[in-house]
Amino acid sequence: MKKTYISAIIFSVLSLPAVADTTINNMFSEGSMDVKLRLYDFSKDFDGATQDKHDRSIGGIFNYKTAAVNGVSMGITYASANKLWIDDSKAVYSLLGTDENGDHKNVNRMQEYYMQGEWWNTKFRIGAQQVYSPYMNPHDIRAIPRSYRGFSVTNKSIKNLALSAFYITDSIGWNEDSFIKVNEAVKADLLRAHRITADTEIADNPVYVLGANYKFPTDTVKAKASLWTYNMEDVFNLTHAKVNLSSDIGDTNVYLAPSYLIQKSIGDETGGAFDTYQYGVDLGVKFSGADLMLKYGETGDDALLAPWGDDKVVIMQSTQAGNRANETAKAIKLSYDFGAVGIKGLKAFIYRGQFDVSDISGSKIDETDFSLGYSLDKWIKGLSIRARHAIVDKENGEDFTDSRFYIKYNFTIG
Repeated sequence: MKKTYISAIIFSVLSLPAVADTTINNMFSEGSMDVKLRLYDFSKDFDGATQDKHDRSIGGIFNYKTAAVNGVSMGITYASANKLWIDDSKAVYSLLGTDENGDHKNVNRMQEYYMQGEWWNTKFRIGAQQVYSPYMNPHDIRAIPRSYRGFSVTNKSIKNLALSAFYITDSIGWNEDSFIKVNEAVKADLLRAHRITADTEIADNPVYVLGANYKFPTDTVKAKASLWTYNMEDVFNLTHAKVNLSSDIGDTNVYLAPSYLIQKSIGDETGGAFDTYQYGVDLGVKFSGADLMLKYGETGDDALLAPWGDDKVVIMQSTQAGNRANETAKAIKLSYDFGAVGIKGLKAFIYRGQFDVSDISGSKIDETDFSLGYSLDKWIKGLSIRARHAIVDKENGEDFTDSRFYIKYNFTIG
């Protein structure tokens, strides 16, 4: 499949009509390289018998884009996460890969390779690419983000409205070496949740995605709305709607973001029978550098199937709503930008959440997250550091702490 996409890209470029050699040369010489260097250190320490996890990786994401010729351009991305002073007595924490012995291994792969055309306010892209939607996105929370393979179309002919359509056949996770079919990704997610057995065969069908994002042309109340649907024949259908509202009252900004999701198994239900929902709301206020947000979410009779990046109502460092059926999630988050008191680039937050399945005794999970990040732009543009720590207490289970440290350096060549 990979060779097929690469061949299609090369053939398309060579087939550009009436393009002089100098134009082709300019296509590459006027291109640009975006570089994201990353040194990450993640660890998870359990209070009981579970093996602790620890990864330290160094590498980055190197994305080259050509200039456009007659609306046609290309992109290719190489991604790398390599071991740095690793203790193999600890389990892999998904920054790095896992070898046949369960030990840490380097991940070096082609992340993207695509051909793109832009005409009539429409962007067409074929190949391995980043996809941005509520329940299929890069989910960039590890050393390397997720990526997808297929065909995408985005149209912006109508002011304030973006229409999108995706046909996705393959995906690649945070620490995988190569793309896998979407049915394999679904199976892996269901196996992790113990919802199917290893011999279950998930229908080998692509995922079709349709979406619309609209920004309302209002000033007093800023409003955005989105509606997305995902369909994988004989597996599932998912529809997600969200509205973002905000308004300034003097020097204070008040915002509200309700959302609703429906997910059902369809056709032959090869991933099992399920029928569930998740609704929720964010309510917050921003003032003098502070951002205070309350969150509430509730999941229906079945857990959500979410094998790719997702927009669940409450997502914390280690716990997120929707992983359990009939779950309620409540959270409060206080963020502060110290630029308001003259320390530009320093940001922090405290995030407290509670997840509970009311009809199961001892199901409660409490999590408290801390984050401190600092942008070093005034010394080296694009350089930043960040530290995070989570404390997770389970009423009936093993408690643990989760610590993460990030050094990032982003720059562009060309």
